[in-house]
This record gives sequence, C-alpha cells and structure tokens, in this order.
Amino acid sequence: MKKVYVRSVGCIDNLLDGKSFATYCRENGWEVVDNPKKADMILLNTCAFDQKHEDISIKDIEELKEYPNAELVVTGCLPKINKDRMDHVFGGRYFSPKEREKLKEIIGGKTKVRWKDQNTISDSEIEELFHRRLVHSLTKLRNTVYKYTRVKIFPNFDMADLAGDQESYFIVVGEGCLGNCSYCAIKNAKGTLVSKPIEDAVQELKNGVAKGFKRFVVTADDTGAYGIDLGTTLPALIKKLVAVEGDFKLNLYHLEANWLIKYGKELEDVFTSKKIDAVFSPIQSGSNRILKLMRRPYTAESYIACIRDLRKKIPNLKLWNQFIIGFPGQTEEDFKQDLRILDELNFDLVQAFAYSDRPGTDASKMDNHISEDVINKRLKRINRKILFKVFLRKLLPVFSFSGSRK
Repeated sequence: MKKVYVRSVGCIDNLLDGKSFATYCRENGWEVVDNPKKADMILLNTCAFDQKHEDISIKDIEELKEYPNAELVVTGCLPKINKDRMDHVFGGRYFSPKEREKLKEIIGGKTKVRWKDQNTISDSEIEELFHRRLVHSLTKLRNTVYKYTRVKIFPNFDMADLAGDQESYFIVVGEGCLGNCSYCAIKNAKGTLVSKPIEDAVQELKNGVAKGFKRFVVTADDTGAYGIDLGTTLPALIKKLVAVEGDFKLNLYHLEANWLIKYGKELEDVFTSKKIDAVFSPIQSGSNRILKLMRRPYTAESYIACIRDLRKKIPNLKLWNQFIIGFPGQTEEDFKQDLRILDELNFDLVQAFAYSDRPGTDASKMDNHISEDVINKRLKRINRKILFKVFLRKLLPVFSFSGSRK
C-alpha cells in the first residue's frame, strides 16, 4: 500500500482542504502517515496570503523536497500567486485550488475529488497554524477554568469564543469571490464565486447538530456574496440554517463590510433569533481615501452606522473587526481614522495586520509605499489602543462590586 503525508499551511480553509485530500487518498487505497519519512508521496498545501505565509510555504518546500523516497506535490495558493518564486526552489508537479481534480490523476483515484466536504479541525491540526496558536492556547485555558468557575476572569475569553476553531463545526459555503480588492491575490488562486447549494449546507448543519456540536462557523472566501451565482442570497441561506432545530450557535466569518451593510436590515430577524453568536466583518481602514484605493466598495461612515444599528438592536451579538496597517500612501491622518473607529465603536475582537505586497496586485505597483519602521510603529500604537479599548474594558465588570464608587 502506498503512503501519503499531507501538510497544510495558512488558513482554516487550507486545513479543511488538506483533510479532504487525505480522506480522498485513503478512500482510494493510500495510507495516510504522520511523518514524511514514511511517505511515498508528500502533499504540501501552501498559502501565499501575505509575505509571511509565503515564506513559510517556501521553507516547507525546501524541507520536504529533501526526502529522497517521496515525491513532493505542491498545491494551495502559492502556485497561482507566486509561481516564479516557487519555480526557483521546486520543479515538480503541482495544482491550484481550482485544479483539485489533478489529485485524481496523480494518485490514480477512481472517484471524483470532493469539494469542501470536511467540517472539523483537531487540536493537533490547529497547532500547525502559527497565527492561531494563541487562540488555541486561550481556548484550552478557558475550558480548564470553566471546569471550576463560569466567571470570566480573563478579558480575552471572547477571543476563544469567537475563534476557538478546534471546538467548531465548519460549514464552508463557497469558494472564490466577487470582490476586486487592489491588495489581494487570493482571487488569482481561487477564482470567481462558486457557492454550495443551500440544501447541502443545511444538511451539513443537521449532521453537526446530530454529532453534538454547539458552535458552527459559516464561512467562505467571500461569505456575503454567497448564492449570487445560484440565484439566491446569504440571507436566504441563513434563514434556512437558523430554522434547523437544536441547541446551537452560528458564527459568520468573512462577511465583508459591503455585504453586511447591504444585508443588514434583511438579516436583523435572524440576528435576533439568538442563534447568531458572532460576525467577523472587517473594515480594513477607517479612511475613505484608503478604502477607495483598496477598492473596498463602502465608506467608513456607512460601516459605522451599520455597526451602531446592530449594537443597538442586538447588544449581545459579538463583533470581530480587522485593520490593514501601512497600505501604500497611508498618511498619519489616514491612520488616525483607524484609531477613530476604535473610539467610536465597541468590538469583541479586533486584529491589526501589516500590509504586505502581493505579486501582480495593483497595490504592489502603487507609489508611496510605507516603510517597515513606520508600519511597525503604527501597529504598536493601534495594538495598544486595541488592548485598552477592546480587552481591558472587559475586566471592568469583574472588578465592579455592589457599593463601589460610581
């Protein structure tokens, strides 16, 4: 029996795809092993979302191609995002996310390679993602504390509630996107939108409920665009999902701000159903000038109004935001608009990332790139504000007692 070793780098979607590839190999007569030394074939599922993840993928290629008894096959986003760099270190077989049927040819499979059919991630799998290790550790700590008390003595517990992925059941409802952000190269790898039929997503939810899962993550590359290629919409899907019987909560990931603004009123009924627990909807910048350069189709004011409306009508809804710091041409005044968002709105989780050039994107060709030193200083400033505005304020209820000073 031939043996395959599968390694995935980058995002949750990559982990789930890696599990799908491993399952497919197993079903077609291959043994899946946990060490590349044991393998006849090594399948590396790469990421090139930003420079850091691309560097990790290249380092993994250089490591894994040194196993003489195994053929290395590369998949994931790297071959489409930066093939030139990959070709400098690797000359073997590869395929992109839109070419997953090539796996059938490579291993001699007899069945079609299934699409987005995996739903769970284990502790050991989530630990492979460096940007999730903190959340993973926090979730384990939260669970240990909760064995003895339900008091949230750690202000970051909301992070575990929002992104404790190893406890979640994932329903991936689509691939590709309808956006055209000037800084993003993922569309080069994933292509345009392809949605999963509503009935398939509903059945996955029912399967997860039957297995005892309580937390479900509805996600895609462009979740808000869901269904447009099928003649339906995200609100239509969510209404079907919340109608499923059972004790569970839904989290909506990657609901871009333009879609949240567009569907906000239509989604209010399902948000008030108490089955929607959290929404990840990144603004990316508080400056309208930068948003326009990013080709993000909304204004900061429309986003602020939408979030305020949600907070007013559904105060317990958890909201997760994100900023890109150091986009080309970002001035000090533009950056202060990011800080303004944190002053004006309350979020349960906020992340700030450094801008990273991606090959072939319009943003990479723009003038006035921001120096690494300035980006790092701005990251420190916004992360300090996030610490005080988002996390430390959660300590206040813990230390507020009856009879204390008003």
